[in-house]
Amino acid sequence: MKVLSHFITSFGTGGSGMHSKRDVRNEQDEHESSANFVRSLRSMRLVTMVLLSLLSYTAYAQTITQYQQEAAENNPQLKAKYQQYLSALEESPIIGTLPDPEVSFSYFIKPIETRVGPQQGRISISQMLPWFGSLKDQRTASELRAKAAFESFQESRNRLFLQVEQTFWELYEMQESIRIAEENQAILNSLVELSLARYETDRATQVDVLRAQIEEEDLNIQIDLLKDNREVLLQKMNELLNRNRNMMITFPDTLPDSNINPRHVLLTQIRQQNPQLNRLRYREASSQETKILAKKQNRPSIKLGVDYIFTGETDMPNVTNSGEDALMVMAGFRVPIFAKKNNARVQQADQNIQDLQFQISARENSLETELDASLRDFKDANRRFNLYNEKQIQRITQAINILMDAYASDSSEFEEILRMQRKQLNYQLKRIQSRTAQHKAAAYIDYLTGKNNFNLNN
Repeated sequence: MKVLSHFITSFGTGGSGMHSKRDVRNEQDEHESSANFVRSLRSMRLVTMVLLSLLSYTAYAQTITQYQQEAAENNPQLKAKYQQYLSALEESPIIGTLPDPEVSFSYFIKPIETRVGPQQGRISISQMLPWFGSLKDQRTASELRAKAAFESFQESRNRLFLQVEQTFWELYEMQESIRIAEENQAILNSLVELSLARYETDRATQVDVLRAQIEEEDLNIQIDLLKDNREVLLQKMNELLNRNRNMMITFPDTLPDSNINPRHVLLTQIRQQNPQLNRLRYREASSQETKILAKKQNRPSIKLGVDYIFTGETDMPNVTNSGEDALMVMAGFRVPIFAKKNNARVQQADQNIQDLQFQISARENSLETELDASLRDFKDANRRFNLYNEKQIQRITQAINILMDAYASDSSEFEEILRMQRKQLNYQLKRIQSRTAQHKAAAYIDYLTGKNNFNLNN
């Protein structure tokens, strides 16, 4: 803090113009002053970086999982998908039960005379029974369609989770990019002050001052663009969460390492857990049940019934069972004489099964390709991060330090200092970009493997 205060105080009381007059010092004093300035500037790099790091985070940060759960609870499109699943669940009780029984009542306007008396009315109750196992097949097919609807909901849920996580990492990248740019902005401002101080003592040219000011203004524009991009991403995140756009997103204090399983393990998980594949498989199984049911439609249905006949007292004397009501049982069959339509249903089911099998095969191939592409992106991001983090940034920092030492005694290296400073900023931005790219690739792999699947059995 003493170093930072020293710079604020020194530059705050310095000359306001490029041609302000100062007392001329001897060359040895000026050389020592420049060297101290350079050493202080190095210290300022570290202090500025630490301060901006502390200011850029809150004490508590929601985890990605919490944001995903919030999105799942609030997102209207996902709620619509879930309602479609609940609607599909209600189909099984509708089609998997017996048809309603038929009840009819007949009244004889002119009674039919019989030995035991006149028949006055009749009540009939009948029930149609489909071929054995048909109801079970209908329920099974309906349940499979409901499971397919659930997998469709689960696919939407996993895609929403992916969008939330990738947007979160994009926001994190933007936040860190602003922090890094502002850190470099403070350093560039110090370089502007240094060039001014040296110019006023005729140890640098006006061109050095102008170059530093140009770099500073360019960086200011870049920071403004980064902040605008952050606002757009915040709006996108709040839209996914379906909440007020003024609510802020908090970030973790540290970025965790991202690890993934070997390719063969991931491929097995995709084939077993991917909701898109499971949805197609449930649809195929439902078509299989529909085919079985269509074949049973070519078999007769059975109709059972009971007739109860109301009989009046006979006028004839000494008749046994006079006025006794009659009870009659009935059995019938629905004979599928015109079987062409049912045969067409069987053929249609066969074609649906083949279509779904082709879709499953094609989707497996495309998912494998997407997995390989994501693994490539993950490995590439990891390589780039290690390059920038372990080599390039350290090398360019060392080069800047050497140039700053040279600049303490010679102004000829100032343009190279600015160029290297610009390159350092570029590498720092690429480092955070590669880090977040690694996490976004891992998030997409989690999406492909169905890592966030919801277990129906729980």
